[in-house]
Amino acid sequence: MITMIKKKEILLIIGDKLRTLRISKNITQEEIARCLNIKRATYTNWENARTEIPLDILNKIAIYYEVSLDYMFNFNNKKSSYNKDLNYDIFATNLNTYLKKNNLKIESLAIDASTTISTIWAYLHNKVHIRTIYLYLICQTNNLSVDCLFSRK
Repeated sequence: MITMIKKKEILLIIGDKLRTLRISKNITQEEIARCLNIKRATYTNWENARTEIPLDILNKIAIYYEVSLDYMFNFNNKKSSYNKDLNYDIFATNLNTYLKKNNLKIESLAIDASTTISTIWAYLHNKVHIRTIYLYLICQTNNLSVDCLFSRK
């Protein structure tokens, strides 16, 4: 399973990006929390890398700041904006296509994400939405674009 150190590293990357974007727009944590209809303490926990931010909320933040999810994950420095909700059916299709095209098995994604095969199977069949940390690990390890997987580009 994912180590606490690796999880903390990912949370820090996302938290730092949240803080940098918020400060660049000169808004408070309270203001962004209000826009997201959440408690300030919840937002503060994400920004301070205490808890994992749900992918759907991270996408709303990316739309708010007009940046890509790849930018939020620090995969690139392009601030391209994709004003779209996440389509998990498209994600599942694109990830399945990637596996077939590269002759990979579910096991390899499970290893990449430090999770179980059944968890990856559930993502590939859109039974549950992928966790932010697992998506980060899969994309980072396979050099995949989050925005491309969700057909946001």
